[in-house]
Amino acid sequence: MDDEQYGTERDRTMESGSEREARMYRLGWSLAIMAAAGLCWAEVGRAEPVAVELRAKIVTLDVAKGDQREAWTFNETFPGPVIRVKEGDVVNFTLKNEADRVHSIDFHAARTPWNLHFQGVPTGSEASFQWKADSPGVFYYHCGTDPMIQHIANGMFGAVIVEPRQPIIKPDREYVIVQSEIYPTPYDVDMMMAGKPKFVVFNGRANRYLDEPLKAKPGELIRLHVVNAGPNHFSAFHVIGAIFDRVYASGNPKNVEYGVQTYTLPPGGGATFDLIIPEEGMYPMVTHSLQDALTGALGVIHVEKDEAQKTTAEPAEADTLAQANPVVR
Repeated sequence: MDDEQYGTERDRTMESGSEREARMYRLGWSLAIMAAAGLCWAEVGRAEPVAVELRAKIVTLDVAKGDQREAWTFNETFPGPVIRVKEGDVVNFTLKNEADRVHSIDFHAARTPWNLHFQGVPTGSEASFQWKADSPGVFYYHCGTDPMIQHIANGMFGAVIVEPRQPIIKPDREYVIVQSEIYPTPYDVDMMMAGKPKFVVFNGRANRYLDEPLKAKPGELIRLHVVNAGPNHFSAFHVIGAIFDRVYASGNPKNVEYGVQTYTLPPGGGATFDLIIPEEGMYPMVTHSLQDALTGALGVIHVEKDEAQKTTAEPAEADTLAQANPVVR
């Protein structure tokens, strides 16, 4: 299981804009030629199973400035940890219940019988099962214990990234964002059923990325893996002042759209967004369902040159990605 955190970039080697454009061009056409020739891909998942363990536990967390509350969590974080595996991996999963009520797991990335593996685990017990990551993409996981709406609203969810067997170009910046709703109290199921949250948040805290902007440089390829945990509201994901060069529905490289302004994510859904921002500045990241943005689903991508770029580099063209890296089907 990867130890990355939500909203934390995965480091990549930095290149100049011209070097990056050349790399993207060469890689894109190389992949297209390989696909046309029917060549097999080297990456087929790891030989040994990947061990993943989640612990259900109640903790107290800050969900907004001046608002601290009980959270039902996996591994004491809200959202739970990012689980990153490769297409073809076999996952050995264990759920340990250290909380005061029954909990369970539902992996949207797994093809496995609900009645065998997604059932409740009593307090003080654990359960294990195995599943194969045979579909690439960005997926949702959550507690499925009744009332499911309460377990999800209180924080029992996270993201799974299954890296594709067929490689796509590596981004310069990569972030994982989970949108969710926080209700007035952990036990007000009626308010949850009415769909009236106090906050709608990215990665567990209202306005988190106003206080801690996501970082990028002009011309870099930014990749956002976005999951909507719900449990009720749709997300209309949008970056103000930018256009998504590519959107991959459910994060699958075969499900690609170009030049997207706003993308709808249903509760339980996810997508991967690639964009290049050519100019320095502040680019707000929102759900365009504005009542939700105004209650906390709002952040900023801060694009700023480093010292070398300020003296030598030119901004990349906005459509570099679409031109240089043709889709592999």
